[in-house]
Formats: sequence, C-alpha cells, structure tokens
Amino acid sequence: MDTELNALNLIAPKVLEAYGAGGDRLNFNDVYNNPHVNIEVNFEGMLRGNQIQVRWATGQYVYETETLTVGTPAPMPFKIPRLEVIDSIASSVAVNYSVRATPSASLIISKSLTLKVDPQSFDLSEPRLSADRKKVTVKFLNMTTGYTVRVRWHGVVVRDTETQPIQNSSSMAFNIPTSWVSENTNKTVLINYSAHQSGSNDNLMFSRLRRISF
Repeated sequence: MDTELNALNLIAPKVLEAYGAGGDRLNFNDVYNNPHVNIEVNFEGMLRGNQIQVRWATGQYVYETETLTVGTPAPMPFKIPRLEVIDSIASSVAVNYSVRATPSASLIISKSLTLKVDPQSFDLSEPRLSADRKKVTVKFLNMTTGYTVRVRWHGVVVRDTETQPIQNSSSMAFNIPTSWVSENTNKTVLINYSAHQSGSNDNLMFSRLRRISF
C-alpha cells in the first residue's frame, strides 16, 4: 500500500476557504452564510475511472462525502456540509481522501491535511436529550446573562424551539413536541443550539452536534 501511495503521490487535499501559509486554518465566520465548505482533490497520476471519496474526521465523528468517478482528469471538487463544519469549531480536523483505481481495486489513502477550526467566544458543548425525549438541555462553560439561546432540531424537517434569554449560569431546558420525534422514526436527528448576544449584530455562535437515532 505504501508503494502504491508513493507512486501516485496522493498529496493532501485543499480546503479552499482555509487561510494561513499552509492553508490549514479555518474561521467559521468566513463561511458563515455558505451551505458548505469546498474541498479540492488533485494528484499526479489521476486517471479516468478513478473513484475518490473525501473524509472529514474530528475526534468524535467521521463524515464521508459521496464517491465521485473521474472523467477527464482535473482537480475534483467535494463539499462538506455546513453542519459538519459547525461541529468542528474549536477543534482539529483530519481531511484526507481515498482512491480506488478501478471498482475492484484496493483503496489507497492520501496524506492528511490537519485543519484547525478557530474557536468562538464561547465553547458551546453539545446539548442533551432527556431519556423520555421531551426536553433538550443546554449548559456550557461561562454561561452568562445578556445572551439568548435557541435549539435547532435537524430532522426530516428542520425545527426551531422558542428563544430563551440566559437568566443565570444554570442549565436551560427546551420542550420538544412529540411530533418532532414521531416524524423521525428510524431516522437520525442532529441537535444543536445557537447563542446570540442580545441587541447586537454579531453572528450567531453554534454548539457542537448531538446525533440521536430514533
């Protein structure tokens, strides 16, 4: 495998929105309004029919893109959804790709780009869902008044709870309608929340994701 890797020279992919001399830093505010982040794969020896898939791996979760088949050899574009980028805020992401020369060939793994995603003002840990699935609880370090919080439920339909002001440093509970759960039977729901400084024009800050299978 190492011989094949060296022969193909599967260099690390590029994150097109990244900054820094090594293209290894990402500020979420730079892509705040984008539906995805763009990855470019290009390597010497790329041939028609090669199958390529990109992996975006944090310490908690690995997201794999669709597999694309090379037509005319050229830089190949891949997309990482906005939610997966949000889940990577304030962490390091290993970004690499696999190549299958033909459908029956072995996978060859590229070198990795270690991408550091800049932190926000608050480190917003993932929310918790109660055992009866009726409440989402939010608590994070240095909770303070002057901010509001809202939970978002990413299921077959994207749902938002009411917005609540932070009253103190205690946890906050948000009610989840039973219909939100029932409409996602046999599905996986991604749950997170946003925090916003009251009266400001600042961007929302986003928490990491809680992934729940129903």
